Amino acid sequence: MTKLERIIKDKEFIFESLHDGISIIDHRGIVVYVNNSNTRITRKDKSYFIGKHVQDVVPDSGMLGVLETGKKLVDITTHVYDATVISNIVPILDGERIIGVISIFRDITEIKKLNDKLEYANTTIKQLYEKLHEVNENKSDLVVGKSQAMKEVMKYALKAGMVDSNLLIEGESGTGKEVLARFVHKNSPRKGKPFLVVNCASIPFNLLESELFGYEEGAFTGARKGGHPGFFEMAAGGTLLLDEIGDMDIALQSKILRVIQNKEIIKVGGNKIIPVDVRIIAATHKDLRSLVASGKFREDLYYRLEVIKIYIPPLRERKEDIIYYIDNMLGKMGKKIGRDVRMGEDALKILNSYDYPGNIRELENIIERAVVMDEDGIISKKDLPLYVTEQAPKGSSQLSLQYQDHFPTMEEVEADVIRKALDKYKSKSKAADVLNISRAALYRKMKNFDIK
Repeated sequence: MTKLERIIKDKEFIFESLHDGISIIDHRGIVVYVNNSNTRITRKDKSYFIGKHVQDVVPDSGMLGVLETGKKLVDITTHVYDATVISNIVPILDGERIIGVISIFRDITEIKKLNDKLEYANTTIKQLYEKLHEVNENKSDLVVGKSQAMKEVMKYALKAGMVDSNLLIEGESGTGKEVLARFVHKNSPRKGKPFLVVNCASIPFNLLESELFGYEEGAFTGARKGGHPGFFEMAAGGTLLLDEIGDMDIALQSKILRVIQNKEIIKVGGNKIIPVDVRIIAATHKDLRSLVASGKFREDLYYRLEVIKIYIPPLRERKEDIIYYIDNMLGKMGKKIGRDVRMGEDALKILNSYDYPGNIRELENIIERAVVMDEDGIISKKDLPLYVTEQAPKGSSQLSLQYQDHFPTMEEVEADVIRKALDKYKSKSKAADVLNISRAALYRKMKNFDIK
C-alpha cells in the first residue's frame, strides 16, 4: 500500500461525511479517489473517474497545474460538467515530494439556488408587511389590528391574491368575510374586473339557479323577454363571491361543481354551452366539514372550494383588535357627520369587556348608535346601548379564596385566581382580559402552575 493510499484510507470516514466534493489524483495524474458528494455534484458514478487521467475526465479542474507547480489554489471558480464550483486544490506531500493532489470543491449552483429562494422569501415577506402597513394606515373597511390571528389571516389573504385558486373563507356571522373577499379581489390580477356577491341563503332555491346561470326567454313563467345573464356571466374576468354557500341546496351544488371543473355554464331553459372565466370565492358561517359528514354538502365540491382556506376568528377571541376597529369606525363616522368624536375611558373599558356575539357588524352598530347619541364629542357609558353596559363586569368580582390550614403564598393566590377566572369565563381570551394580562402571559403562568 502506497503512502497516498494509506492517507486516503485513514481519512476516508471524514471525506465521506463532508457535503463538499473531493477528488484525489496521484503523482501521475490518475484519479484514485472521489467521495459520494462528488458523485452528487457531478452526477457521475465513481467508476467514471477512478483509474482515469484527470485530463480525460475533468480537464478544467486545475489539479494538473498544482501537481506540476506544487502551489496550492484557493477559492478558484471552475466548472465541473453542469456545475459551477469553488475549489481549494492543495498538493499532498511526503516530505518535499509531491505524491498527489486533493481538490475540495463546493457546488455554488446549489448555494445560488438557496440564495435565490431566500431573496424571494425576503421579498415576499417585505411585500406582505408593506401591504399590512398600508391596510392599517389607510382607513379602509379592512382592519388588521395587532392580534397574531389577524396577521395570519392577512398573510394568507395576500398570498391568495397572488394566485387564481378557489378560496373558502370561514367564520362566524359578522366577522368580515365579504370584506376579506373584496380585499383578496383588489389585490389580485382580476382587480380591474367585476366583484359580485350572491347570498345563497337569501335567495330561494328555485330562483338561485337562474340568478347564477341566467335564463333564456320563455324559460319559465315571468321570464324576461330576451332572457337574462346570470352572475357567472356578469362577473366575467372577475371574482364571484358565493356567500353562505353552506345554505345552498345540494342539488344546485352539483351544478356549481361542474362550473368549477369545466369553466362553462348552460342557462336555465337553454342548451348552449357558454364558457366562463371567473374566480370563485366561497364564504360560510357553518362548518362545512360537519355538513359533508352529515351528507348535506358535497364532499367533492368542498375539496374543490377549499384549495385555499382562511378562517376569521370571532372578535371575542382577539380583543386586542377592538380599539383598532373603534378608531376606524369613529374616523368614518366623523367624516359622515362632519365632527370629530372620540371614545371615553369608561365606554372603552365596557366595549373591551363585551363579547360581541354579532362580531364586527355588531360593534359597528354599537359605535354608530353611540355617535348618534353623543352630545359632547366624547362617547361615554350613557351613550352605549343598555344591553352592552349591563353585561359589563360589575364593581365586585365576587371572588372568594379560603385557606383554612395555612396562610397562602403569593404564588398560591395567583394560581388560584387564574383557576377561578378560567372556571368562570371558560374562554382563555376572556380570562386573560379580566386578569389584565396578555394571552401569552396567561399560557405561561398556566404552564408554570401546571394548570390544565
